[in-house]
Amino acid sequence: MEVVLPNGDLLRTGSGGMKNNKTFPLYKPGFGPSLDGLFFQSNLGIVTKLGVHITPAPEAYATVEVSVPEEEDLVPLIGTLSDLMRRSIILNSPSIANIFRLALTSRIPEVHAKLAEYMKPGSFVPYEVLDEIRVQHKLGFWKAYFSLYGSVEMLPALQQTVQRAFSTIPGSEVTWREFPGSPGRFITAKEIGEEEIPHSGIPTLAPLGIVDTRQQQGGGHICFSPVIPPSGRELYDWYLTAKQRTIDAKFDFFADFHVFQRYVVAIELVIYTLGEEKEIHGLYRTLLHDGSDQGYMEYRTHVSYMDDVASKLDFNQSAIRRFMGLLKDTLDPNGILSPGKSGIWNSVKPADK
Repeated sequence: MEVVLPNGDLLRTGSGGMKNNKTFPLYKPGFGPSLDGLFFQSNLGIVTKLGVHITPAPEAYATVEVSVPEEEDLVPLIGTLSDLMRRSIILNSPSIANIFRLALTSRIPEVHAKLAEYMKPGSFVPYEVLDEIRVQHKLGFWKAYFSLYGSVEMLPALQQTVQRAFSTIPGSEVTWREFPGSPGRFITAKEIGEEEIPHSGIPTLAPLGIVDTRQQQGGGHICFSPVIPPSGRELYDWYLTAKQRTIDAKFDFFADFHVFQRYVVAIELVIYTLGEEKEIHGLYRTLLHDGSDQGYMEYRTHVSYMDDVASKLDFNQSAIRRFMGLLKDTLDPNGILSPGKSGIWNSVKPADK
């Protein structure tokens, strides 16, 4: 990174600490302490240059979808995905949708007709209705999206391994969209085209339309995004609690879970519309308190909730917050850069001054 500090000084992290160093964008650690993390989600400097390591285009590629029929199948689905990632079979980050999300984003008119009665302020789609949709249209309760890629020799072996791994979940269904490629020629993102869940480097704005699905224009969404261990059982237990809290608040649970080797970012996306602001704020803070009681923390949040999330960082009388405040006072004593970002304040807040 290249960073402008609050005092106007220009800092380069890692091996960029040496002038004209040829590995500045290549070797991240550098000599001595690593400083990059100080400028993620912080207000300690302005990043003006950033090196990003990009994955080479593969010879062969396959988009994969894994559907499982039952709600409790989330446990083996997560366990299998994270195990395949730790073994470097799956190299990107799978995402998982639930039955509400699958129904809401379905292209089947009959499905949207069933949802329409309930998609309004102060209402949610009953799970009995979602179960009817699931059975009638042969949808899974959960669907995972990811991709496989590598050389032309590797792809068939990866597919066989994935098929074998998920065969242990009764009723699971694995589907593919293959680009087998040819030796020495690399697949382009343009050849793959737009994907429902992008994994090939082409972003999409298509999902933005979901914010207007509660029968009014001008809707929005919030996300509660706890980080949870990847065995599946912990995620399922948290999900059942969060799902009930969401029902009690008369909203729908929209799952956007992202699986990594050793944790899951369990994003619950909640759609709301005008007039529901009080209820959505109340739901968020309830989810935050529940998650903290279960031992889970947010990995990011909206500016309105940053102090709430930071208040949960309570180990040793909030030692991490005191440390960040010390850095803020040292680097930015006048609090000129984004005061309060991620709950990081000067020892004397601007409002107190």
